[in-house]
Formats: sequence, C-alpha cells, structure tokens
Amino acid sequence: MESLTIRNEVAADYFAVEEMTREAFWNVFQQGSDEHYLAHVLRESPDFVPELTFVAEIAGKIVGSIFFSKSFVLAENGERHEMLTFGPLGVLPEYQGQGIGGALIKKAQATARELGYRGIIIYGYPEYYQQFGFRPGKEFGISDPEGNYPYAHLALEVYPEALKGISGKAFESQVFQVDEAAVAAFDQQFPEKERKVTTSQQKFAETVTKFL
Repeated sequence: MESLTIRNEVAADYFAVEEMTREAFWNVFQQGSDEHYLAHVLRESPDFVPELTFVAEIAGKIVGSIFFSKSFVLAENGERHEMLTFGPLGVLPEYQGQGIGGALIKKAQATARELGYRGIIIYGYPEYYQQFGFRPGKEFGISDPEGNYPYAHLALEVYPEALKGISGKAFESQVFQVDEAAVAAFDQQFPEKERKVTTSQQKFAETVTKFL
C-alpha cells in the first residue's frame, strides 16, 4: 500500500468524502445507503466534533474517513457524563482490509485522549472493534436509552479506567435519526446505482436484534 496520510477533514474535502462514503456503504447495511447523507448533515449539527473527524488519503485520493459526534451517558441520579460516538467510519471497497479503518480509529482515539475525553460509545460488530479495545457496554453498566444491552452496543475507555464509576443510559445525537425522504432527495446528485439485497444486510439485521 502506498503511503497513507491521516489528517483532519477540511471544507474542500466535503463532496469527495460524501462520494467515498456512499461507495463504502452502498448495499452493505441496507439497500442503498444513507451514510453519505449523514456525513453531509452531521457537519451542521451542534453535536459535530470536527477536531476528531479525519480523512485517510493515499496519493491525494480520499479513501476513508471517520466522523465524530457528542453523546452522553445519563446516570440513574441524573448526572450527565459527556461521551463521544463515531460514525460513519468508511473506507472505499477496494481499499478495505488494509488497516485503514483501524488507523483512523487509532488516530481519533489518541486525539480524543489529548482533548480530555473519557469514553467512546458506538454500535458496531464486536468481532471487529474488540481489537481496538472496545467492550460490551454491559460490562460498564452502560445501556441503550431503553435500558437494554444490545450485542452491538460497545464502549471504549479512552485511557485506563476512564469509565470507572460511570454507568447509565447512553444517548447519541439526534442527527442519527435520518429522514428517508431527505436521503432520497440528497442522493439524486450522485450517479445512479443498483439497490439490491446482500448477505451483509442479513448479518447486520441479525446483529442489531441481539441482546446480552
């Protein structure tokens, strides 16, 4: 693999990142994709964390990116603990399996530590994210907003024991509640692509309906 550069996203990258994200997620979790729209609207959200939003570049071409937003854990006593969430994290299909996603995660984690953040909470495949230190939210007593412990609900301590003494319900930004009509309208500016059913969609559906 040619030399990989990881840097913060800048305004000139926006459309290229959205194109890349669309390619990375098309037909992976659903027929089509809404992640490129999410990337677009996330930048305008008050929960967006630009300092932790990075692109991966090879020979001047953007091949991956990671977006961060603010989230929080609401404790039983009403105390609110500020957290982070990332997503979308995408890599062009032809560059997947080369460690680019992992490099983006590690860069963001190191920067989050420098900025004083304590934890990162995501929904993702445990078999992939555990290599970066993510553990089931249940191990920390961190549930979803309904008080359940989904199999895919994961938490990472940004530094050792960063989440010690923190438990409660985790809430992510409302920006993740995307409007399907808005997604369809936004997608019109991109080349038409076939929407189809894939085995990865079945795996995703099975994963998000499992609980601990």
